[in-house]
Amino acid sequence: MNANDQLQQNIQFALFWEPFIENISIGVTAQNGIVTLSGFVDSYEKKVEIEKIVKKVRGVKALVEHLEVQHGIVAESDEDLAIKALAAIKMNTSIPEEDIKIVVAKGWIYLIGAVDWNYQKMAAEHAVGSIIGVKGVVNSLLIHSTTTDTIEQKAIQNALKRSGLLRNKSIEVAVDDNVVTLTGQVDSILQKEEAERITWNSPGIWRIKNQIDIINH
Repeated sequence: MNANDQLQQNIQFALFWEPFIENISIGVTAQNGIVTLSGFVDSYEKKVEIEKIVKKVRGVKALVEHLEVQHGIVAESDEDLAIKALAAIKMNTSIPEEDIKIVVAKGWIYLIGAVDWNYQKMAAEHAVGSIIGVKGVVNSLLIHSTTTDTIEQKAIQNALKRSGLLRNKSIEVAVDDNVVTLTGQVDSILQKEEAERITWNSPGIWRIKNQIDIINH
């Protein structure tokens, strides 16, 4: 069995092991570490969970996702989804609702605006993505922190070293004004994303350039 077939099989096994994917048919192809998923799911949340599972599989360098959400219910109007999205944002006190605009088109929700922290950006995406009837979320929120704190390069490096998921990984951190660049090598997409997630916890960051390479040993 060649490497592409082996990776495809490993992903299929990983998905088969998850009970919530029962009765869901997902097509998987793999080519030089690039994995493509196709098929249908009945909620946006399941779509997100499937992506997370695949990213954990060793050997996955990039993910191309063509999963479509088909709820099996009477489609709600974009107007109704917009009302529910606004309510969902308003209910989460960690999200600055006044800085976020919502656009709904054909079941897709687009988030536009700027927030101070990445966790607020992620919270907004989770809030609207949990609404039944949503087919997808495009999160275009920018991070424009109002803090005047200086970004601490050493503090970020130490935080990365404390991560169990990134143990023994050499990741370099460079700071240029409000922009942080990450370089180095990891074994999976999951580790690459974890390094970025940890870095976002540092105050003052507006943008992260995640240039970490995924290397399979």
